[in-house]
Amino acid sequence: MTYAHVDDKARICLTREVVEQYGEEFVIVPAKGEVILIPVSKNPLKALQEEGKKIPKNLTVKDLKRMIHEEAEKEAMEGLTRRR
Repeated sequence: MTYAHVDDKARICLTREVVEQYGEEFVIVPAKGEVILIPVSKNPLKALQEEGKKIPKNLTVKDLKRMIHEEAEKEAMEGLTRRR
């Protein structure tokens, strides 16, 4: 686990290792009880192409939509469970 701190100007300071691995730009996503940093790709199209290469070739669009729907439902249920 990597820790960060906020300086006297309310800036988040990350370790060099984190910056080298994920880059210098992040989207900040506030969530209940936490803040999530999502790295911003310098080349989003290339990042999307790389992710696409990970999808098995035998899956149809229908299969992918079903998998996305199932994952979204799972994440929603986990979110509801955490809030209780």
